[in-house]
Amino acid sequence: MTEKSEDKKMFTKQEVARLFHQDGIIDIITGAVLLNFGFDILNQSATTSLFTFIPILLVTSMKRQITLQRLDEEAMGMDSVKFRRWTLYMTAGIVLMVIALGSLVLNGLLQSWFESGWAAQYNPRSFAAALILGVFSLAGALLIPLPRLNIYAGFSLFAGIISFFLFPPFVPPFAIAVFMLVYGGWTMSKFMRAYPLDAKDEKVEKKEKK
Repeated sequence: MTEKSEDKKMFTKQEVARLFHQDGIIDIITGAVLLNFGFDILNQSATTSLFTFIPILLVTSMKRQITLQRLDEEAMGMDSVKFRRWTLYMTAGIVLMVIALGSLVLNGLLQSWFESGWAAQYNPRSFAAALILGVFSLAGALLIPLPRLNIYAGFSLFAGIISFFLFPPFVPPFAIAVFMLVYGGWTMSKFMRAYPLDAKDEKVEKKEKK
């Protein structure tokens, strides 16, 4: 009786969202994109390069290979339509973030606004880059119940304030990218230990025997 109830356990919408994004993939992909964007700033590009968007193409395959291979899609109510929709939301959020960064940081528009003000002697583009990342992290935290998104938002704001006075614009994306890649790698490692492949195979075998 206990085994049956466990097999049929269903998750709430928030639990499903947390599980779906607990694999660290959103962190690693965003970190890789920011790393590429940092090189765009460093190379003084006028627009975001196509190379910056390449990591986003890996989202679907990584989700299929790492996440869905370990979680019970039936219990989560995760059909192919829902999977495509959630991965689309995730990739769209990252793309919008990069567009916002490119518009305000790369083309020099923001710098021209501050040319005659007191901020001209500092680095407004550095603060803008970190602020945009912080805003998108906070927006993500409102949509997905992941505490680490609040950590990214706080780190972004801290990096932005420091960089405004001390560092050029490429520093915040690089710093935040490294932080997200390390944290995301640790999160993925923890996820893979918590949901090993053999555990799901055992559940499948039990269902087939019944």
